[in-house]
Amino acid sequence: AARRKKKRISKHVMKANEEREATRQQKEGATPKSTSNKKAKRAKQKSHVKDPNEAASYLSSWKHRGAGGAWKFNKNTQSWLLRHCFEPEKVSKPTFALLLEYLKGLKGTTRTRMIADAQRRALRYKEFEKANPEQQQDKADKKEEDSPASSKQAGEDENDEIRWKRLDAHDKRKEYKRARKVLDVLNE
Repeated sequence: AARRKKKRISKHVMKANEEREATRQQKEGATPKSTSNKKAKRAKQKSHVKDPNEAASYLSSWKHRGAGGAWKFNKNTQSWLLRHCFEPEKVSKPTFALLLEYLKGLKGTTRTRMIADAQRRALRYKEFEKANPEQQQDKADKKEEDSPASSKQAGEDENDEIRWKRLDAHDKRKEYKRARKVLDVLNE
């Protein structure tokens, strides 16, 4: 009698089977055991925090790329910069000034999304300003109307709303000013 080899199952097939089993259990009302632990593990792995200095050096090398600088496009760094450009604690003033120059070269969907995000943030501040006139600074000469903003991905939007609620009026105004600068650069 010949012995048969044990059939091996690929990791991606095992993962798909586990996900199928988890959804089946959820439909039946039972809670999946192994997938919740794996999801927590994946979330922990994805929580890599980018060093703001890394982003600043990326923009600096971008600016000096013509003078023999060795700049190479990095999608992850660009995404981080675009996601955090409105947060002064992550993107400093000098870095933001370089970023404004960098944004002039944006094209396509990235440019459209950046405009929509900046409009959404500016509009959100204007609504906050109207709802809280006692916190409003005397800036009547600088009021402008913004167009309605488009929606973002659900997860990012929730995190942004939580962050927004934690900001004081001064930091909300800083975010608004950055959004206006981004809009000015992208609408040129």
